[in-house]
Amino acid sequence: MKTKKIDSMSLFLIISFTGTILFLLILLFSGGFGAEWLAMENNFDYAYTDHFRHIAFASDMQNFYFNTQDATFPPFAYLLYYLLYRIDPKDFGVNEWREARDYQYNMLVYIILTLLVILLFKLIVDKILAMYSDGKRFLLVTAIVLSAPMMAGAIERGNISFFTAVLVLAALYLKDSKNPVLREAALILIAMAAGIKVYPAIVGMVYVVEKRYKETFRLVIYGLLVFFLPFIFCGGLQGLIQYIKILFFFENQGYRSFTNIRNYLLFISDILGQYESSASFVWIFKLIENLYLLICVLTMFITKEKWKYALYPAGIMALYVPYSYRYTSVYMIIPLILFFRNKEEEQNKLYSVLFGLTFTIPVYGLISGFDANFFIFTPIYIIMIYSLIMDWSSFIKERSSKKVLTS
Repeated sequence: MKTKKIDSMSLFLIISFTGTILFLLILLFSGGFGAEWLAMENNFDYAYTDHFRHIAFASDMQNFYFNTQDATFPPFAYLLYYLLYRIDPKDFGVNEWREARDYQYNMLVYIILTLLVILLFKLIVDKILAMYSDGKRFLLVTAIVLSAPMMAGAIERGNISFFTAVLVLAALYLKDSKNPVLREAALILIAMAAGIKVYPAIVGMVYVVEKRYKETFRLVIYGLLVFFLPFIFCGGLQGLIQYIKILFFFENQGYRSFTNIRNYLLFISDILGQYESSASFVWIFKLIENLYLLICVLTMFITKEKWKYALYPAGIMALYVPYSYRYTSVYMIIPLILFFRNKEEEQNKLYSVLFGLTFTIPVYGLISGFDANFFIFTPIYIIMIYSLIMDWSSFIKERSSKKVLTS
């Protein structure tokens, strides 16, 4: 009697829910031990900071880039935050984000916005993965929402990364629509995502890879408009210059963590006893991370697996951003969903395992006392390294075979 094989999505769900359920059981049987771990860095003073702090910045639209180094988003994002500031019954100043957070009306608005984005995410997943049952799609979305990147990352920190990832996912779904209006909407969504977080602009490389040059040109136009026009409301030309200075400032920052390549190398230098002098060779770390970016972009042109058109930009957004936190791992939902769109026989189960280890609650990190980010991001590093090795190996073998045939 043949035993039925576990399909890739079921494997992902088993791994993801196992970690989350074990974490819940630890909480139940220990009387709440580890509950504080759901706050990033166990610091509740900064809960939801990336939502309410940027709303507070938007209370002074013309001057916020000059008043703080922490206004790291392009002005289009602050137009969205300004709308939230305008519907606030109370007037909070630039430095009063905690007062805004603790006002119950604002927390209610934040919860409603989070639910709306989750519902939008569910709608897109239902469209992309229509070949799966309603139950499996529901479990997939639930597993992602209950995972550490979401609960203890994007949601707890109030970071707009999840919304940005949803915009990109929607764009990649719409870009191949037969409806020209929806294809154009895809371009606008990518421009909007880049206007919120800058780095999603790398997703536009998909159009170059697919030789859709006319759409690439329009995407560049949309991107430039979304990026530059809002500076009219955010300090004008001087605001643009100041924002570029802020970007350069953060480009030179780094700290010991696992959340991106530069910080990972700083962590290793600390282990080797070289952290105090690491500033002298931080340019090497920059070189390595930019080499990673370049290799990812080049690999988009040689890969034979279309879902990896999303993997490599997401891998850049998750691991390249020099000053980032746990929420950047949320970008991996983009390739995750498109991976499951492949036929079952084309799905390498190793990716299911690694995605499952990313989108879970890594209880082993809690038990060991080691930095949980190590267990969240290490599978992402493995995904990217493994994929790069496989794609370049296939490319080299194919080129070698062609040379043999032509010689």
